[in-house]
Formats: sequence, C-alpha cells, structure tokens
Amino acid sequence: MKKLFFAFVMMFAVFAMTSCGGQATPADAAKECIELLKAKDFKALVETIDYSQMKAEEQEQAKQMFLAMFDEKGSKMIDEKQGIVSYTLVSEEIAEDGKSAKVKYDITYGDGTTQTQIFELVLVDGVWKQQVKK
Repeated sequence: MKKLFFAFVMMFAVFAMTSCGGQATPADAAKECIELLKAKDFKALVETIDYSQMKAEEQEQAKQMFLAMFDEKGSKMIDEKQGIVSYTLVSEEIAEDGKSAKVKYDITYGDGTTQTQIFELVLVDGVWKQQVKK
C-alpha cells in the first residue's frame, strides 16, 4: 500500500508544483521534479503539473488538493524512507509528435531501497509538465 501510495505521490507530485518549466528535455523536467520532491518543495512541485485540461475554477482546487496531499502524505513517506539519496535516468521516450514523453528514473532512498518511477509528461507552451490522467 505504501509503495502504491508513493508511486501515486511521485506521479502526481511529479505532476504538480512549481513548473519544471524551461527544461530542455523531458528527462530534465522529471529530474527537476525529483529535486523538488527531495527538497520537499511541494508548492513548487504542484506547479509542474499540467492543469490545461481543467476549467479555471478547477485548477486552483486541484493545486490545493495536491499540495495538501504532498504536505501530509508525501512528506511522511519521504521521511520514512530517510530521504532521496540519488536517482539515475533509466530511459526517456519522446512520442513521434514531440508533444508527450515517458521518462523512467530509478530513485534510491536513505533506507537503501530503490524504486523505479515513470513520469508521463506533456509539452505545454514549450514547457514539459507532468500529465495527470482522470
């Protein structure tokens, strides 16, 4: 359950806070998201998520929901795993149209465990953002 939740947190955190904006590649954007998670900068992490498919009034609600979730559960999960120690790029696959990508990183925690995290990203106004699927 904890692994599933952490994957969810990573996916959506990695789909949220401060924009991974301006990153040249999807791998760079995912790396920035991991760094934000590592630093527990959940406010910034929430901005890395693509909210463009939501109505304006839904966007702020979604941001607040993700922020509350990361503050409460994401922080606890990172603490239980004794923080993020390192991460390694495994693969980066950019779609033929260049508008979406999947990036895979292996993340190693202070407790010695390693987890593979897949980031699904979309290009929004020239910025790679985490994609949240309904």
